[in-house]
Amino acid sequence: MSALLRTYSRNFERRPYITLCVANGLLMSIGDVSAQIIGLSTGASLAFDLERTMRYAVFGASMGPLGGAWNKFLEVNFPLRRAIPGQPATMAKVKVENPIPGLEKELPKGARFERGGPQYGGAGAGAGAGAGAAAGETPVSVVQLAKRVAADQLGLAPVSLFIFLFSMSLLEGLNGEETREKVRSNYWPILFVNWQVWPLLQTLNFRYIPLRYRVPVGSIAGIAWTCFLSWKTAQSAQAA
Repeated sequence: MSALLRTYSRNFERRPYITLCVANGLLMSIGDVSAQIIGLSTGASLAFDLERTMRYAVFGASMGPLGGAWNKFLEVNFPLRRAIPGQPATMAKVKVENPIPGLEKELPKGARFERGGPQYGGAGAGAGAGAGAAAGETPVSVVQLAKRVAADQLGLAPVSLFIFLFSMSLLEGLNGEETREKVRSNYWPILFVNWQVWPLLQTLNFRYIPLRYRVPVGSIAGIAWTCFLSWKTAQSAQAA
């Protein structure tokens, strides 16, 4: 596991968004494969559908960069910690704009991905995430954490679910009426289940996981969720 994390981290430093594409596509594929294996073992399905798994891989890969950009947006706009004016802050925990002109080009892309503004100090962004407030930092703000989770669940979650249902319909070759029916019959039931499961998972993710790992950690935690999505949409397709 440590070797896998080191490989991911090295690739993230060089090509953050490509790394997110590959990691998220692979993890969503694992979720669908798991759902299909469960279906085969219980007799709910008769054969493994490789094309379905490929559709999940394409969707996961395409959503990886969006998830990364969204997590950075939340990190910058809802910082869990802030530097205390007049006191030094720990560089490992507070990301600041590079004060040396011309050095920005030498920074790895992953470092630029994680950088925020001068007052930025998002918990979980640095190497010592979750270790408590360092000198010169305020404690973690519960209000800001709640805002992050609310923005995520009321902002990205409804949009990404619609994108999922719509794009899967296109990849399955459904016509306009079939696509509307798939979205209509699945959207609200799945979204309500989402709001019962993901707020707690995202609270832990935002609070304790460094920014670069949030999309893959969310996808790992979401393997069971992908199983549910795969099963739910497959059931809907069979009923249709």
